[in-house]
Amino acid sequence: MARAIELAKRGRLKTQPNPMVGCVIVKNNRIIGEGWHKAYGEAHAEINAIKNCKKKFGAKKASKLLAGADVYVNLEPCSIERNTPPCSHALIKYQIKKLVCGTLDPNPKINGRGIKLLQRAGIKTSVGLLKDECKVLNRIFFTTQKKSRPYIILKSAQSIDGKISLKDGESSWISNADSRKDSHHIRSGVKGILIGRATAEQDNPSLTVRLTNKELGLSKNDAFNQPVKIILGNPKRSRKINKISSKNSKVIIGSRLSSIQSKNVEYLEYKQKDFLNKFLKDLLKRDISSILVEGGQKTLSSFISKNLFDELVLYTAPMFLGKESKETVSLIAPDAINKSKKLKLVNTQRFKNDIKATYYNGNI
Repeated sequence: MARAIELAKRGRLKTQPNPMVGCVIVKNNRIIGEGWHKAYGEAHAEINAIKNCKKKFGAKKASKLLAGADVYVNLEPCSIERNTPPCSHALIKYQIKKLVCGTLDPNPKINGRGIKLLQRAGIKTSVGLLKDECKVLNRIFFTTQKKSRPYIILKSAQSIDGKISLKDGESSWISNADSRKDSHHIRSGVKGILIGRATAEQDNPSLTVRLTNKELGLSKNDAFNQPVKIILGNPKRSRKINKISSKNSKVIIGSRLSSIQSKNVEYLEYKQKDFLNKFLKDLLKRDISSILVEGGQKTLSSFISKNLFDELVLYTAPMFLGKESKETVSLIAPDAINKSKKLKLVNTQRFKNDIKATYYNGNI
């Protein structure tokens, strides 16, 4: 199962909105085939593992080896046909003996159905091996299925005294170059990057992943799709925000104001004053299964106050910006300490003198 998880991670940049899945096929304590889901819309891990077995041994010998083999997969095999045929049908066809999976599929249309199909076909099943590790691997997928919204990561760089900019808005650069490079790795793992209208107008950010294929762990000719750029609120049209829509970038703007649609910019108009929940659901419908929120104080505070986030990443630089500088967030104080929002610290890293802390908000 550990090997299946290791294989699954190879699809990190290309499988969304699908989960990352790895598969290992074992016969007589020997691995005879392995594979992973390489990209959304392509063959799933189980099919690739079967193909790998055929490539190694030839189709005829592979069929004999697969019959009576054990299959290890981190997520329940699919049982409905969408972009690809159901994997559970393939496992039945090749007469595997036993399936071991880490977790059931959280999709209510599948949850347990694939296991039942295999059991009816006489295949032994076991669920729960390295369950926690398998769930953490696919936090994004589990969240989209259970909460019907994208997985949301809030990210900010701040001073030791919890400030994100000077009084006049200057914030370049609080974090150091190594921290900023790491933040681009976070960007590479999401489908969309969101900022507020004010940040768009003031900073004119590019919102792109500026890493080489080698730094991303991709081959030289492997294509990488940049995240969609998302703006909360309708920014004023100006040359000062031209970087966001440069190079035919895909941009989505959620606002209460109507606007003329353009080639690469999609405007989603909402009548209600508080449209954040609806906006997130509409983004998920567009296969934006994960979002990195890089907004300022107002945007970050809005997501936190509504409990609309799953992960928080803070880069803290060894400097003080003082009481008149802008705070990272501005939230209403709880009535008591025991009523305050509590997160789970899951990782800390050091980038020279900057400290990166990653927190999870609740369980999956």
